[in-house]
Amino acid sequence: MSTIHALGYLVVRGPVAEWRRYGADLLGAQVSDSSADNELRLRMDDRAYRILVEDGEPTGPTSLVALGFETASAGALDELAARLDAKGVAVTENPELAARRQVRRLFTFQDLDGNTLEAYYGQHTDHRAFISPRGVKFVTGDMGVGHTFLLSSDAQKASEWYIDVLGFRLSDTIDFGIAEGIFLHCNSRHHTIALATFPGAPSGIGHLMIEVDRLDAVGRALDLVAESPEALTMAIGEHTNDRMTSFYVKTPSGFDVEYGWNGLLIDDADWTVGHYSSPSNWGHRFTTPPPPAPADAAPEL
Repeated sequence: MSTIHALGYLVVRGPVAEWRRYGADLLGAQVSDSSADNELRLRMDDRAYRILVEDGEPTGPTSLVALGFETASAGALDELAARLDAKGVAVTENPELAARRQVRRLFTFQDLDGNTLEAYYGQHTDHRAFISPRGVKFVTGDMGVGHTFLLSSDAQKASEWYIDVLGFRLSDTIDFGIAEGIFLHCNSRHHTIALATFPGAPSGIGHLMIEVDRLDAVGRALDLVAESPEALTMAIGEHTNDRMTSFYVKTPSGFDVEYGWNGLLIDDADWTVGHYSSPSNWGHRFTTPPPPAPADAAPEL
């Protein structure tokens, strides 16, 4: 069983000014008062932030700075650290970074692809009400910010590491044609981490999924994409495995955000792992070629 409670936050590198407009006007997130000139903190609920953008050049998948994995308590964090140490994973506690991330305690380590992972407990809760500039309500809470789809040099080994070392559980797999997607969960959200290996793709983040509580919020966001400089990379559709109705839009950092509604919830007591021959029941057609994969063999993430 995983001591990781959720994907609590995501840290990425990108142009802060562009992300400020993108996060508020398109996604409907609230810019936190704790944002500085060289960074942007986006609120999606009562937490101080869920997405943290550090100012820098957009680099697509390699824009990922860190995944922030939340544990429920100091004891759970210590238990995770002991487990990592027993598995031979180097762990470094970092009080200075914990203060910057607005958490009580934090330590860092890396997965097999070299992605930086930050495990923590006690993220700051803002006493001021969350107010979306678009009137959006995000599905977060105990399930965290959403899910990330990671591009891996070896998705099978990487998924085994997340299961064996971090205690994630297998949700299901999807045949993408040129690769297999592996979907893992640590709470009731269908998946918190997904991994796949695509020819020529660098390791890093493929997309971040954020979920809203109404279908019309997805539709209104889709209308806004048509008026924004960001490219719609995948049209609206419904996934086979998590039943999410969503579309994909490029972020200022160069990776995608999946903007969705109605994701499937998992109860481990009666969950059966499945395998799907297609990623979508309908829709989800690429509107622009998703580099670095060739357009004629592009995976549907």
